[in-house]
Amino acid sequence: MVCAIQIMDRAHEIVRDGLHFGVHRSFAIAHSHYKNIDLATMSQGFTPVYSNAKLEDIEKEVAPLVQDLSTKIEDEIIPPKKIS
Repeated sequence: MVCAIQIMDRAHEIVRDGLHFGVHRSFAIAHSHYKNIDLATMSQGFTPVYSNAKLEDIEKEVAPLVQDLSTKIEDEIIPPKKIS
């Protein structure tokens, strides 16, 4: 039982670390591309100003770009599989 709890705790920690890394990377990229960006406002979180339909359209538009960037930085984020 203790081992199962430790595994779940570790999984939670890994997910939290991944989230923090992703947010940190997003802020660094935004800051490197937009010198006048208001990082303090960004840190307040996401407040939808569009309807759900409009957000779906935006998500469809950016999906290929997100995939391209994700593929390019995947090797830096995901550790390589060990071959036994």
